[in-house]
Amino acid sequence: MSRLPKKYDEVYFDSDEENQTTDNREQPKDDDLLYDPSEDEDDERWMAAQIKQATPKELATKDDVAHTDAILTCPMCFSPLCYSCQRHETFTNQYRAMFVTNCKVNKNERYRYAKDDQDAYFIVQCETCDTHVAMMDDDEIYHFFNIIAS
Repeated sequence: MSRLPKKYDEVYFDSDEENQTTDNREQPKDDDLLYDPSEDEDDERWMAAQIKQATPKELATKDDVAHTDAILTCPMCFSPLCYSCQRHETFTNQYRAMFVTNCKVNKNERYRYAKDDQDAYFIVQCETCDTHVAMMDDDEIYHFFNIIAS
């Protein structure tokens, strides 16, 4: 069994150009690095606008700050499913929401948890990849359980 060396070989950093030193190298620009330092702030503003738009008017705050317990995405294709939701009090991996995106409801089948249960639910699938991500009740509240919360 051979042991890996702890340091790089000096030849690894060798250059054909004799006079070039690290001081003479031009510092790469943001475009060269494919990085925009202001993009994080732009993305944060966009996400806050999505959350605020999805928040019901009666739950919106006056401080102009978007609030949600999580942003939900599909576990298979990572499509965003919900920007404004509430976490279930008992089951911490479940969420409920009124406004969703990239979801489709199959209203051809109704499901009940028990035979004598009055509540019926419809299957909710990711519109992009058809993954079963939630159930919708008769009040059109979505109950998410098969999601990635961030």
